Formats: sequence, C-alpha cells, structure tokens
Amino acid sequence: MKPQTRTQYARRMDPVLRWLASNPDAAPDLYLLADLACLSPYHFHRVYRAMMGESVNATVQRIRMHRAAVVLGGTGVPLRDVALRAGYASDAAFNRAFGATFGISPGRYRAARSRPFNPEELGMYPITIETFPGTVLAALPHHGSYQEIGPVFTRVFMLAAGRGLARPDAIGFGVYFDDPGQVPAGQLRSMAGMPVAPDADLGDELERFEIPAIRCAMLTYTGPYNEMDKPYGWMFSEWLPRSGMEPADFPMFEQYLNDPRTTLPAQLQTRICLPLR
Repeated sequence: MKPQTRTQYARRMDPVLRWLASNPDAAPDLYLLADLACLSPYHFHRVYRAMMGESVNATVQRIRMHRAAVVLGGTGVPLRDVALRAGYASDAAFNRAFGATFGISPGRYRAARSRPFNPEELGMYPITIETFPGTVLAALPHHGSYQEIGPVFTRVFMLAAGRGLARPDAIGFGVYFDDPGQVPAGQLRSMAGMPVAPDADLGDELERFEIPAIRCAMLTYTGPYNEMDKPYGWMFSEWLPRSGMEPADFPMFEQYLNDPRTTLPAQLQTRICLPLR
C-alpha cells in the first residue's frame, strides 16, 4: 500500500475507532462503520483488517474484556450484568471467554482483586536505576480514566502507520500527569504515544511530546494493564521511602514492551518509569 493511500485510509479509520471506543456496548453495525469510513460495506472489513492488524470484532472484544476486568475488580456489579455488557447472553460463554483471556474465571478474578491492598504481601518487584535516553513521541491526549486509554493507543499507531512513521518493532509509551488516587477519574490527563524521529512530520492529527533524558527508577511488571495499581502502590509505599530517593518534576511514564493484540493479558510486560532527581 502506497504511503499516500495508507494516510488516506488511516484518516478514514479514525472516526471508526473513536466510535468503537465511545460505544463499547453497541453491536458494531457494518453499514454505520462503513459510512463513518466513507467506504463501501463490501470492502470495509478488509480495509479495517489491513490497517489495524485485526478484525473489528477482535478490537471490540479486547475493549469489552478489559472493561469487564476493571468492573469485576473495582465494583460490585453482578456477574450477570458484566456478562451482558460484554455482549454475552450466556454466563457460560462469558466465563469461557474471560477465562481464555485472563486465565481465571470471572468469579475467582473478582475475589482475588477485591482483597485490600497489602504491599507486604506483594513481594519484591524488580527495580533498576537507569538513565532513560530520551525520546520524541507522536502522541494523542486522553482525558478521563487511565483504564480507558487503550483505544487512544490504537489510534496513535494507526495514524503513525498511515504516515509511514511506525516501525515494526515500535513500542507504545504512556505519560500520566495526575495521581488517580487524588484526581477524579474524569479529570485525569494522559498521553498515548509511540517514538518517532525528532524531525518527523506528524501531520495535523498527532502531537509531538518529548520525554527528556532523565534518571529513572524502572519497575518491570508482567500482567494485565488494569492491575498496575499493585506495582504502583508497592513502588510508592514501600520502595520509594526505603530508597532515600526523591521524584523529579516530571510525570510518570510507561513503556509497553509487547503487543496487546497478540499477547495474553497475563503475559503483557510494562516498564513503569519514575523520574528521579
């Protein structure tokens, strides 16, 4: 596919991704999505798969399963309602799908996540002190719950790929400006991005954000994105006070080391970076 063609299709897919992220409960209607993309319904699914590397149903499934895990871990919503919101009329079908994704049944997942946080039970996370070399990101802002930033990453990578900026081995970066324990979810600010050359032409959609060369405490975490409150809690309640170090005046950022489209949540790897003075 020619670069100009990829850019054109990326722009056409952008409103589709926005709609999917804003309407996770709705059944993805072929004719509506094709209309948003200004494409024929006969060819929409092929173009979407070519641009996104997965089907529309796979995108919707990832969004819904992540949201289901967040709801199970943080609320008392009945399992029946969680299953229905995820698009499953049968509890058995939802249990199978959730178990295939997270390796544990929804009920057991809720029981495990509902226990109060106790940093002494978590054991030691691997932390190293390194100088992050700095990078320039092609990024998009996100306002709202950090748990809902996933679709923004999808848009970033698609728009960057459309401009020929996405390398096959590119990893995502998330920058998180606020403490979710202190700031209401609707007011949280973050950025989703991927590294690009400093002089890259980002076009009109993407924004440039620079992470400078800075010394960081880096915690390597393996597991679902929605469970990163555990390593964050341990890092700030246990490691930081004992380390004698002081955070720098720069927000937390994360590096995502594998692809959530092809990696089970339990195997996702994230490098959590705490900038230090």
